[in-house]
Amino acid sequence: MSGRLVGSTHDTGAEPYTGQVRIPREDDVSSGSLFFGSPIWTFNWNPPYQAPLRRLARTGCKGFELTAWSVDMLAYYTPETIRELKEIADGEGLVLTNFFFNLPFSRAANVAVSTVDLDGYKRGIDVAAAIGTPIVTSMTPYPFQSDVKPILQRPISQEWSAAVEPQWDWTSEYDAVVEGFARACEIAADAGLRVAIEPHPYRWVSSGQGMLRLIERTGAPNLGLNFDPSHLFPAGDMPHYVVLALGDRIFNTHFSDNEGHTNAHWRPGRGKIDWKAIFAALQAIGYSGPITLELEDAPGASHWTHFREATPEFDDEMRRGMDYLRAVAAELDITIS
Repeated sequence: MSGRLVGSTHDTGAEPYTGQVRIPREDDVSSGSLFFGSPIWTFNWNPPYQAPLRRLARTGCKGFELTAWSVDMLAYYTPETIRELKEIADGEGLVLTNFFFNLPFSRAANVAVSTVDLDGYKRGIDVAAAIGTPIVTSMTPYPFQSDVKPILQRPISQEWSAAVEPQWDWTSEYDAVVEGFARACEIAADAGLRVAIEPHPYRWVSSGQGMLRLIERTGAPNLGLNFDPSHLFPAGDMPHYVVLALGDRIFNTHFSDNEGHTNAHWRPGRGKIDWKAIFAALQAIGYSGPITLELEDAPGASHWTHFREATPEFDDEMRRGMDYLRAVAAELDITIS
């Protein structure tokens, strides 16, 4: 995800990290398998998603992700629309792997701490459960909902920064994030869902260590990471280290490539990310499930800067990305279907 959307540590009883192999879920395409998928928004950023879903299937993907960029956008998912999307997915042999919906935070002017909209999140969970996803993904907020320039737009030579207001209470702000996600995980657990955090530059969770801290502080057993090396790499993490550190808390993946200076989302093989090391790490922790290509900045992709439908060039970028990853994985005797 691009992220453009229309305190002290203590022991909370979280389970220790043992590096144990994750048991494949019943919603995996087949037990122990890896399979390619894609988010819907790279084909068409905004709904309707019926035609883009059919197009996604034609690229060879078996998994797909849906989204609601805001609480208001949840209105798109009427019972009729959900039925149509399920019928298309069944007809195309697709499996829904993830629903992206941010836990909504907001901050009024001149106050010290942000607030969380748990009622709005509950609405999102209700939609996610009705659609049938196993995972809901969210990014953590920017501190105090601050206006931080997207990393792709930052200058490459001159100084740049982000504003800070004197009344901001940094310890209480992080406590509000922890409490918000602890409650969000309870809401998701009641619906039988897991919550995956997507790391993102400049937000509260931008790294593997930030993810570990949030898991420890919340103590939520259904909280894990949406592993996105295109965000971790420019934020200073070595992506395969993160896989090994998080172990069975790796719930989902978003794969794209960049040069390490920005969080560009190119097709794998176009940047500097070590994909063989990533597959070796995923193999070591026993990961199975979707290998999701999120090629937001590949040629022809739909994007939040223009909202147009993806061009035919994008379909070729998807296939080339899958071919590249399949070849890299094969060097380790890993098969991706």
